[in-house]
Amino acid sequence: MTLFLSVPEALSQHPQAEQTRSIRQPWTIPLIDAAGKSQGYRQSVDLRPGLNVLIDDYTLQDDLVVDYGEDEPCDPYQYLESSFMLSGHNRREEIQPAHNFFLAKWRCSDGCQVHWQAGERVLKFDIHINADLFETFVGEQFDALPPLLRQIAQNPQPSQHRFRHVQPTTTAMQSAIHQILHCPYQGLTRWLYLEGKVIELIALRLDQIREAPEARALLCMTGDRRDRLYQARDILLSRLDNPPSVLELAREVGLNHNKLKQGFRQVFGTTVFGYSQLCRLEKARQLLYEGHLTVAAVASEVGYANAAKFASAFKRKFGITPSACRSGEKLR
Repeated sequence: MTLFLSVPEALSQHPQAEQTRSIRQPWTIPLIDAAGKSQGYRQSVDLRPGLNVLIDDYTLQDDLVVDYGEDEPCDPYQYLESSFMLSGHNRREEIQPAHNFFLAKWRCSDGCQVHWQAGERVLKFDIHINADLFETFVGEQFDALPPLLRQIAQNPQPSQHRFRHVQPTTTAMQSAIHQILHCPYQGLTRWLYLEGKVIELIALRLDQIREAPEARALLCMTGDRRDRLYQARDILLSRLDNPPSVLELAREVGLNHNKLKQGFRQVFGTTVFGYSQLCRLEKARQLLYEGHLTVAAVASEVGYANAAKFASAFKRKFGITPSACRSGEKLR
């Protein structure tokens, strides 16, 4: 069964919520599961004009689709987001747990759907920031940012340019998010504390952009090369039981193998092998959760000839054994 959480439906039931939405007033949409197996919520709060925090927190026994509404055109606007995937996987953003992305682009629609996978604890923390406020925060260091990011943030004219930068989430970032989610204060002290921690997160994220050489390289990546990288990704997904080597994959998509390795990490935030390994284990998790195949059969299905190696890799990734997953034990 697939669960649905509809933002437009929640707004239609409480139309005054969006109209009277005020600063520092959290707005929460609970996840409703009639069977009582899954739980969680989606919460949004504006810390100040132009600075918004969004939290998705779910414990899922079934797949979940979060619907933002129809993908209808709207007036273009500058969209800057820093998104931290603490746990869980969705089929839209292609970001691994313990990684994050910074995105800057002109946005022309608000509608989309995000699909979260069953059997997982989902925790995602997003920061949305107005372009003018972003420039104010950065101040004199604005010129040190990558040219494309500066162009999107400053240019008042809509464009097709898009800046996306993927990196691992550092210990300092994880600590700041933990402090935000477990803030011990109340009242004005709470809101000043939360705003300070969110600004700290923005600073840590911009420092990654400034220091990471792949951020600059990604700006120069052609559309054709990016298309070939996505083609390589699709080949890996279609051949999980017998993944090609990097050299074979490079030949299939027409890229030099070094450019494939470098570009794959820039776009997907991990190596070719790491991505293939992740997808194989994710497919294994789904098959085990369904319970129709034995552990040995699942290992074979995702390309592991050695069941012991499969069990070891699965436990490293999810914190439980394949047999425990098949028995319905929750992932850690």
